[in-house]
Amino acid sequence: MYLSSSVGISILAIFTSLCESVFSSDHDAKVASNGTFQNPSKEYRAKFRYWLPDASVPLEQVASDIASIASVGAGGLEFLPFYLYGLPTSTRSQTPTDWNKYGFGTGAFQSLFKGALRAVKQSDMLMDFGIGANQGQGVPAEPLTEGLAVQLLMGNTTVKSGQRFTGVVPPPLVPSEEIMNRAGFMHPLERFGPSDLKAVLAFRVNSEAYTDVTTNGVNFSIPIVYLEETSAVDLTSLVDEDGRLNWMVPSGNSSWRIFSFWQEYTNQRSVAGAFNATSFIGNGSWTVDHFSKKGAQRVTEFFDDYIIVDEETAELLKSVGSYAWEDSMEIMSTLYWTPDLMDRFEKSRGYSITKYLPLLFTYQNTWFSLFPPYSEMISYGNYTTDGTSVHQLDYRETLNEGYQDYISHFETWSHSRGFEYSNQPAYNLPLQMLSDIPLVDAPECESLGFADNVDLYRQFSGPAHLAGKTVISNEMGAVKVPAFSLTIPDLLFRIKRAMSGGVTMNVLHGSPYSGDYPNTTWPGYTAFFYVYTEMWNRIQPAWNHMKDILDYVGRNQFVLQKGVIKVDLAFYQFQSPWNSLPANFSELVTKGYTYDYLSPDNLLLPQAAVIGGILAPAGPAYKSLIFSSQGVITVKAAERVANFAKSGLPVIVVGNPPNTTYPATSQEQHRLQAIMESLMSSTNVHKVSSLKELPSLLSDLKIQPRVSLDCSQGPVYSVWRHDEKEDIEYVFLYNDVSSYTSCEAEFSTMPGKSPYLFDAWTGTRTALSHYKKTTFGLSIALKFQANETIIIGFENPMKDNPRLVKCHVTDISGDVASLTSTDNGEIVASVLSSATITLSTGKTWKLVSNVQGVTNLSSWHVSIENWQAPANIYDVNTVTTVHNFSNQKLLPWTELSEQMKIVGGVGYYTTTFISPNSSKISSKSSLKAILSIGPIIHTARAFINKVQLPPIDPVRGTVDISGYVQPGKNYTLTIEVTSPLFNRIKATANTTMVWGVPAALTEPAYATLPYKDYGLLGPVSIQWAEGQSIKC
Repeated sequence: MYLSSSVGISILAIFTSLCESVFSSDHDAKVASNGTFQNPSKEYRAKFRYWLPDASVPLEQVASDIASIASVGAGGLEFLPFYLYGLPTSTRSQTPTDWNKYGFGTGAFQSLFKGALRAVKQSDMLMDFGIGANQGQGVPAEPLTEGLAVQLLMGNTTVKSGQRFTGVVPPPLVPSEEIMNRAGFMHPLERFGPSDLKAVLAFRVNSEAYTDVTTNGVNFSIPIVYLEETSAVDLTSLVDEDGRLNWMVPSGNSSWRIFSFWQEYTNQRSVAGAFNATSFIGNGSWTVDHFSKKGAQRVTEFFDDYIIVDEETAELLKSVGSYAWEDSMEIMSTLYWTPDLMDRFEKSRGYSITKYLPLLFTYQNTWFSLFPPYSEMISYGNYTTDGTSVHQLDYRETLNEGYQDYISHFETWSHSRGFEYSNQPAYNLPLQMLSDIPLVDAPECESLGFADNVDLYRQFSGPAHLAGKTVISNEMGAVKVPAFSLTIPDLLFRIKRAMSGGVTMNVLHGSPYSGDYPNTTWPGYTAFFYVYTEMWNRIQPAWNHMKDILDYVGRNQFVLQKGVIKVDLAFYQFQSPWNSLPANFSELVTKGYTYDYLSPDNLLLPQAAVIGGILAPAGPAYKSLIFSSQGVITVKAAERVANFAKSGLPVIVVGNPPNTTYPATSQEQHRLQAIMESLMSSTNVHKVSSLKELPSLLSDLKIQPRVSLDCSQGPVYSVWRHDEKEDIEYVFLYNDVSSYTSCEAEFSTMPGKSPYLFDAWTGTRTALSHYKKTTFGLSIALKFQANETIIIGFENPMKDNPRLVKCHVTDISGDVASLTSTDNGEIVASVLSSATITLSTGKTWKLVSNVQGVTNLSSWHVSIENWQAPANIYDVNTVTTVHNFSNQKLLPWTELSEQMKIVGGVGYYTTTFISPNSSKISSKSSLKAILSIGPIIHTARAFINKVQLPPIDPVRGTVDISGYVQPGKNYTLTIEVTSPLFNRIKATANTTMVWGVPAALTEPAYATLPYKDYGLLGPVSIQWAEGQSIKC
């Protein structure tokens, strides 16, 4: 079928003879029969992160907010007690309200939490909840309590050869300013409590030199002290009970360093306490140990004792609680640590970490790999090709094992309580994100940390795909631009990229409490003090249009959670820590290949089996495993890859294969070398020198993408879902180009299936009529507007309407706006002028339209609702004034008058038109019409004679109005557009406040950015056509 203003058409079909039950999660079984594509059930619909200021706010307003969220088509919310982002930078003498009374875990909070659950149930939604206030990184506790976060610090002093050192061992050094002061946005580390000496070492110094470092956009120069590894002396046993050391330094002409290592509590808060706190609950929350089960137990015990305090709360959580959830880890440490790490390390790695402790104090082991913990770094021993100490790999693996214990306890506790567990695993810390993703019921990433990058999303989603996770969640829409400036097209652009990268659930960031709050002005409580977007609630003019957007997202997520994903290729990846650097596989993407990333631990999952030369055939069904610029692999993973190759899986090595392993022992290194030498000699292992050679090799190996693309520009991404239960193949397609793109696409399909267009904006499903059959499958012309998506499903037409399979269109020349199929099996062409259409039967139709031309609509009555603060700016309820303009051409609001420059709100545009006379239309044809409204800045709805038209895709700005007009009649057209409130906030930024803090103070961009152009910009026109029937 040819679609004039629709993206295009594609096909899919995948085959597997294997049962896919191991890849069907509990979630999929739970919701498989719920909802339809037209009206997805709550499990498929997007959620909002709901920011609760604190427990002082009235439950009635919270319940109203929850009902409002449900009314716009959300499936649930992520309930987050925000407490002003934990209030990390306050120097004030008080909190906004008394957090002794209204803090996390107080009686007031218990009541509000239960009331929110009741409201969610009343609204027929689901509720996720943070496992702590703010980011969920901690809970109230007595300081210095077991299960709270600890760190390792280092002290050192220089001594001369041949001298005796007598005295107290070097005390722990104060960490760098960046570490102590929480990277500028977290709570600082507080130095109090005991220091537990763990080890004392000495090394001979070989040399010192400065090195320049660039990491995640931060540049610094730092000295490196090079030590002689073989000179190491463990002095721990020589330290007496008073902490004194008596040691004769070996003779020679060099200097030595004595190092001491101390375990301390980090004493980092995750939420500030009340001033003059009267209890440990009122004293705020403390970060827990994220690298042990005991840290997780500290949290769950608090929930059991202070949050889930009665049977009703417990039952409500079983009923509507979806996930216990933790945000990305924003926790600081000199060196991330847990009390039993040294013992675990020796048991797991086969040697003691003591000798290598100095190596660990490097910027790569701090938060986001940003800051060196001290003013120098230490170097000795063996390193990987990218300059990482092999002993650091072992440290991170051991730390990650403790983190997995932490995750596993939450999983166990959540399941025992009747809900599931979700978190944003591992990234930001020196852990192994890809290894940890499969352990979480619903792993979550974020658009901010993953930079809206499709390749980075695939690095996250690959392990989830292999592990059979249906829900891959995403914290969506946090953008570091002024609040109330994010537009819906911008938000949708980010959502589409996420879905292209494997995300199946978007949690919108966010929806704040919308009532009054102390010393806070209209437009109300604004999270992050106006520095991040976005505040989606009733205060936003677009809120009344939000259901159109959330229905679109929900329908896409309905498809993207169906069945099992199918992916062409798997790239091997080892990153510890994950470095958020995207790869460039443009040569593959251009041809239509899809790919995931898998880590060493992922390759050991039970789902990672090769049958018939396919990896995980009942799951993603990867056709090849590819190594590119990867130097590290475990022996177990290398053995598994060797078995893959023996079982017929094509393994491709770009450049050199991995040559380093961990644990960092000579025995393991020799084993790896032998395995890799054998692997590289296998007939199923293929080597190329560069990525540019990869597409040619894949072609030689007969490894074709499921969706082969030949596009005018790119990238164009596809996602393939195989729904065995419903016997449907779905393909989601996205044009990631900011302009029109055309493609010739060929889709591998199963015999007997026909293509259907699933329109995510309207919820309709229609048979496609324009395609060609090929030896590979089906070939379809795709026509994308900028950043447009399309969903095509392939299913057996006999179960729907056997008459639809009579024939289809294979070629079109001329001007055809669209093709549709009727219930009696006929094809209707909307002809603009003349066209020639060839059918699969060989029959050719020559068509001429008697209805031609365009009606341009240039004169409008414009009525603009100006949304603004009331006279009492501390009242958050919006007041509006109306500005009217008659016989107005379409202009941005900023150009209508000087006073309109600061306006944000809703615009109503009204005009009239006359449809073409019926004398031009034969009795066997029909009037067709497409309304085009031009670019949509934010949101838009259209009405003909007060009847609302179907939702309008912002990237197209068009809607088929054929069913709303008849020949030769007068009609009234109304277009309703909304704007963000940026211009209004910009004009009042000095007096617009959260808790007395002006927006202008925290977000200077309100002063520096210009006023934005909002409104209906046009041009608006109606394209007329004649609908003519084509018979097979």
